[in-house]
Amino acid sequence: MGKASETAEMVAAVRAAYHYGPEAALFDDPYAINMLGPQYWLKCRVPFLRQHYMRQGMFKRLKSSLSVLSRARYGEDQLAVAVKNGMRQYVILGAGFDTFALRAGAEFKEVTVFEVDTLHSQAAKRKKIRTCGREVAPDHRFVAVDFEKDKVGAKLIESGFDTLKPSFFSWQGVLIYLEKEAIIGALKGLADIAMPGSIIVADFMDGRLFDPGFLQTIPEIASDLERLMAHTASKGEPIVTGFVPTEFAELAEGCGWTMTDTVNSKEFAAKFLDGEPDYRWPTEFDHLVTLERVQ
Repeated sequence: MGKASETAEMVAAVRAAYHYGPEAALFDDPYAINMLGPQYWLKCRVPFLRQHYMRQGMFKRLKSSLSVLSRARYGEDQLAVAVKNGMRQYVILGAGFDTFALRAGAEFKEVTVFEVDTLHSQAAKRKKIRTCGREVAPDHRFVAVDFEKDKVGAKLIESGFDTLKPSFFSWQGVLIYLEKEAIIGALKGLADIAMPGSIIVADFMDGRLFDPGFLQTIPEIASDLERLMAHTASKGEPIVTGFVPTEFAELAEGCGWTMTDTVNSKEFAAKFLDGEPDYRWPTEFDHLVTLERVQ
């Protein structure tokens, strides 16, 4: 596309806006504000603009914005457990403007991080990191990949990925934009380089949401989904793929991965937030999963 991902900046804006509210109990990202261009920065930083943005603006139109925080919390909670158990390689697939490199505490100091994304998104991110006066760790690796064309495993090995170490892969906010063939290819490629015990955390949209007949049974969600799809398509990043968990488990099994955990994002978010679910909450059609590499 020749430019940084606009949906990645939109996700960073969601994380930035919620940093200033009680939703930070679910997931807090104090550096997301530094990843934004001027327009998003103003909307998230200035209180009255932020309230309009969240209540009447994009959050109101697109809804389910808390799914961004829910998947991040799920993934990083799993990562913390894996690192405590000895995992020393962390791969962020489709990293966008994720700020783990700036937020990571002392418990992650021995972890080598590989951020995988398009060349243009990475260039924009590295510029933003320099602008805010921060630095990433010396062994932090940026790996430029086109998920539709490149072999992710080969690109990682070129960047110093150690195939003899179990690794943790985060693949969030990406699968909905990829054709099924590209997802299968990536899972197989990761299985080829991942030691047994390696883990993938991922999220995906329920495949039933691509069925017009099923959508008629959930008209409110259908209208929200239509707006979301129109918005991402207008940014050149159309949503094309979804799964039900059993289908994804079967697909992953065929690629060398076993699903060890699955939860819908709404149920997961409820563990950390008080109050009744509203338009911002994830739905039962947003899925979070953990996969493990087995022999």
